[in-house]
Amino acid sequence: MSEILAPLGGLSDLPAALNTGADAVYLGLSEFSARKNAENFSVEELKTACTECHKRGVKVYAALNTLVYDSETENFAECVKSAAECGVDGLIIQDLGAAEIAKRVCPKLPRHASTQMTLNSAAGVNAAQQLGFCRAVIGRELSFEQIKRIAENTGIELEVFVHGALCVCISGQCYMSSIFGGRSGSRGLCAQPCRLDFTCGDRHSVISLKDSSLVPHLRELDDIGIASLKIEGRMKRPEYIACAADACRKSMDGGKYDFERLSGIFSRGGLTDGYFTGSMKDMQGTRSREDVENSAKALNGIKALYKAEFPRILADIRTILKPGEPAFAAASCGDISAAVQGEVPQPALNAPLTSEGVCSRMSKLGGTQFYAGEVTAEVGDGLNLPASALNSLRRELVEQLSAAVLAKNTPDYSLRELTPPLFEEHRAAPLKWRCEVYSAEQLRQALELPFELIYAPMRLLGLSTPDKDRIAVIPPFVLSDCEDEVRERLRELRAAGFTRGMAQTLGHALLLREEGFILHGGHRMNIINSYAAGVCGDFGFEDITLSFEGTAAQLAEIRSPIPRGVVAYGRLPLMIMRRCPVSGGKPCGRVRLFDDGGTPCGECIADRRGNKMPVLCGGNSVEILNPDLLIMSDRSSALEPFDFAVLKFTDEKELKPVLDMYQNNGKPSGPLTRGLYFRGAE
Repeated sequence: MSEILAPLGGLSDLPAALNTGADAVYLGLSEFSARKNAENFSVEELKTACTECHKRGVKVYAALNTLVYDSETENFAECVKSAAECGVDGLIIQDLGAAEIAKRVCPKLPRHASTQMTLNSAAGVNAAQQLGFCRAVIGRELSFEQIKRIAENTGIELEVFVHGALCVCISGQCYMSSIFGGRSGSRGLCAQPCRLDFTCGDRHSVISLKDSSLVPHLRELDDIGIASLKIEGRMKRPEYIACAADACRKSMDGGKYDFERLSGIFSRGGLTDGYFTGSMKDMQGTRSREDVENSAKALNGIKALYKAEFPRILADIRTILKPGEPAFAAASCGDISAAVQGEVPQPALNAPLTSEGVCSRMSKLGGTQFYAGEVTAEVGDGLNLPASALNSLRRELVEQLSAAVLAKNTPDYSLRELTPPLFEEHRAAPLKWRCEVYSAEQLRQALELPFELIYAPMRLLGLSTPDKDRIAVIPPFVLSDCEDEVRERLRELRAAGFTRGMAQTLGHALLLREEGFILHGGHRMNIINSYAAGVCGDFGFEDITLSFEGTAAQLAEIRSPIPRGVVAYGRLPLMIMRRCPVSGGKPCGRVRLFDDGGTPCGECIADRRGNKMPVLCGGNSVEILNPDLLIMSDRSSALEPFDFAVLKFTDEKELKPVLDMYQNNGKPSGPLTRGLYFRGAE
């Protein structure tokens, strides 16, 4: 049966999860947690949590799921060691380099691929498995049919978010918080700009979504083999955790839960299952005064849900009372057992003990994590043992059995010292220019210019496309609803003479590699340290474009066995999502930024100050772009440490002036941004 996985923001949340029937918990340490503003756990608190959970048979997963800079890798390794020494059952990791560090430091500690790794296809999950992950947390934007397809075509455990807040952006691909405010969601400090009042025409809050709830669908997910049902909420109060875990437990066990209380405890204008059912129209929501008032009402009585211990472990108990021998009691839970001795029974002066009476006394396991299974007793004739002695025998038996359960469920890992990346570092060559195009006209122009390589969407390419070896094919970003079609199209393009592909996700990388393409890594792979660059080299990438969420100096320090590049020009992506803020539903499928006459469409959303952000439709996904162009043409010294620079074109009508500006170190004019290359992000 699928496990119910509850969040812990701090140690005080533990009873709310344990006493409502959660099978596992996940939590963050004081560092490298994607919820840095949660209370999080010190090492001592983590030890306590692991002990309390393991003696109940509950698993503990530590989220070390931020991007890690090279300057932090030693510290990250120490956090892995601390988590292993405390006995966690797994690490939730986003960064490919962090996963490599964890493997080197503690090879046997299970690694779970965070949803921040953008796993929305069978290919992505299978790539994660090849990299050593034993579980994948798949995207919140998937429908039931898409989840089912992934489950049918992958070989590792899958984890699905079933209740809690929805990021409108595909996880791992949101840069709005870092670009606008210097607070990176991938580093645990998302400022939640999506909850602000962005408008599109007369519609408000167009990128703020209701909270998701799949609680009515848990049995469906269990039926297709989903290993873990995850509740979001490490920054919520314990009553929220208890309410959500209780609803999930009752839903899984076939009972009734209080939906009104569940929606009342926290919502943004109600709950939605829009992604899951494929109905994306009624998904917008904001936190209203009425929602706040409903939360206050829903709090009443919730503490009673987790006041008492949740009985979760069946125990068979056997008791033997014989004349002249100490009382004996044994208990077993599967292959776990314990036995104790007590006082010697005395001859009965009045009513002697019966086996039924002893069984009744020894079955009273209330207030513990155990509930009685088969309870038997062998009682000699004419014996008596005070009730206090039988109670003491039972309490000691429960303590010993609890200790045995704890020992059984506490993993023991071997630790190693962190070794540096073991590869011959690639040395930067003279800077070369590459570009990424969006339209057919831009591709035509790019082919006439001296770009070393041109990244082009798959939809623009065909048999008649010239200079195929200079073009890297970009598959559609989202593969969840078109994976088979994309694979077939890649085969056609490979047969037509295209040899290169640009991977923006692990799913892209596996598909391209399997279809015989030379792999080029895009900036959406979020490569930001030397270990991650090494993983890419081992996976077969020929080169990698680094994440733009590091400073130029931080990125220059990355050692790599393959050439490294950076994005040097263009409208930086703020978000990529499955739900269109312009249409208020599914993407229209019209892949355009220009109208038929070459004029910009004007499809955009606006912030509270009226600043307009272009919205780019990619067919089955939608992207919000920064209104200001990233321009680095006059900052050539920042680009010199790298092998290549990528110029990203979206609405540009002429490409040559941009390339000329960069080749001549031209000084730009008009509104611009330097991105994070000099100011960085927290």
